[in-house]
Amino acid sequence: MSIPRVEPAQVTGQPGDRTSEEATPRPGLLPQTGITGPTAPYPATTKNQEVAMEGPTTHEALAPVRSSLRKLLSFSTYSGLVPSPGALRPFGISAMTMARNEEEWVETSIRSLLDHVDEIIVADHGSEDGTPEILNSLANERPDRIRLVSVGNRDFPSAINFVISKTKYRWILRWHADFIARTSGPHSIDHLGSRIRELDPRRHYCIGLSGIALDGDLNHQFPKRRDAHEPFLYTFSPWLRYTVRARWESLHTPWFYERQAWREAYYFHMRSVKSKMRMLQKLYWSLWFDARNKGSTITLREFIASHAVSEWGGSGLEDAAKNYVLLEFQGCIPYSRELCGDYPDILIPALRNPPFKLVFRDGRLVDRIEKARYRPREWPGE
Repeated sequence: MSIPRVEPAQVTGQPGDRTSEEATPRPGLLPQTGITGPTAPYPATTKNQEVAMEGPTTHEALAPVRSSLRKLLSFSTYSGLVPSPGALRPFGISAMTMARNEEEWVETSIRSLLDHVDEIIVADHGSEDGTPEILNSLANERPDRIRLVSVGNRDFPSAINFVISKTKYRWILRWHADFIARTSGPHSIDHLGSRIRELDPRRHYCIGLSGIALDGDLNHQFPKRRDAHEPFLYTFSPWLRYTVRARWESLHTPWFYERQAWREAYYFHMRSVKSKMRMLQKLYWSLWFDARNKGSTITLREFIASHAVSEWGGSGLEDAAKNYVLLEFQGCIPYSRELCGDYPDILIPALRNPPFKLVFRDGRLVDRIEKARYRPREWPGE
């Protein structure tokens, strides 16, 4: 059977190495760079974005037509023009996690998902904190469910494509290392699995998901409360791949994939519930990633050191990071159970002794307390 040449269409993903990397940062202001914006994670507003602000673009106007056409083309598997998902792999869900400097939440993230998917493929991508040790411990604890792979010195899109190649099952769930699954209630991760089983097994899908976002600490959010939908769930095929588009990582989906966006929030995103130094990494990530794509050999640590103090003030990186987070989280509002529902079960103990706490006085953020990372349970033998 010959397979037609595939001209993939783009689904824009996240910036650079979003190993959670980076779950979309809150709108912010990067001094002296002209970077600002209400929705985008720190890239300067482009001409196309400015046009989009004025009204619907041609691309947006054609979206319903493109969506209908994709749905129609997804039936090409019925004729044998392209192989069906079942012809490529057995049914099941392979979760994959690429982590970089995510020691604060990676254990909680993987444990929340552990008994709800068929396998979890984990890889470290150049962490400088305790992330590699945590991943090793988890893989040793549950070798029946967790496989640790090495991506070497591959760039991020090549690394994530390599991890995809190591998965075994029909459905792939891209799971950032700061996602925490809901394991009970109407929007549990098991309900996600049930929805997958209801889909036509002979067709390919690419599904956008959106989580409940927490910012600053476990009890606060930015006003939008949710992440933008991103293509985190899809059937495997050899023609699906990640590439780089400007500063951004993009998922290219072949023409025979139907795209959907599911509104339910099956996970919480610890988007900005991270140390002040980690927040600096998130802030500068896409700019550094862009510099690397243009041939620079500078490390992320060096890039941050060359910008943070001059742009945020203080006598060193610690001061600059604190100044940044106090400004960044100034617009946070209290978490709403009415709008967002209950916390994931695994996070409940953390609410009693939270690792981060925003301190407000007279309606203004004056401090942020940082404690040791949350551990859902101690490692065996400790």
